[in-house]
Amino acid sequence: LYHVVERVCCMFRRYFMAGCALLMAGASAGASETALSGQEIYHLLRGNTASGLWQGTPYKSYFDPGGDTLYVPKSGEPAIGKWRINPDTDLYESWWEHVGWTSYTVVRTGSGHAWVHEGQNHAFTIEQGRQLSW
Repeated sequence: LYHVVERVCCMFRRYFMAGCALLMAGASAGASETALSGQEIYHLLRGNTASGLWQGTPYKSYFDPGGDTLYVPKSGEPAIGKWRINPDTDLYESWWEHVGWTSYTVVRTGSGHAWVHEGQNHAFTIEQGRQLSW
C-alpha cells in the first residue's frame, strides 16, 4: 500500500509541476506586452504609417505631425480623422466623425505593436514616413 500511495503522490507532483509550468508560460507570454508611454506613442506614430488588420480588413493609416490621420483600407473609401496623445491619461486617442474620440492603449509585443481596445489586441507594424500605396 505504501508503494501505491508513493506512486500516486509522485504522479500528482509531476502533473502539478507540469500544470504550474504551463501557467507560468502563459503568464510570461502576456507579460511580454509592454504598454508605451504617451511620449513613446507620439514618437512612434508622428509622421509614420501604421499597417495592420482592423475587423478583418487590411489598412494603412498615416499620422500627420499636425494631428490629422488618413485611414486607407485596402478595399473601401479612405477616411480623414484626428489623432492625439491625451496628457491626462497618457493614451493614444483617435477621432472619427461617426464615433468621436476613442482611447487606446498601445503596447509593444514580441512581434511589433498593437492597439488595445475593449480587451482586444489589434497588431500593427510601423513604416517610416507616408506609405499609403498598396
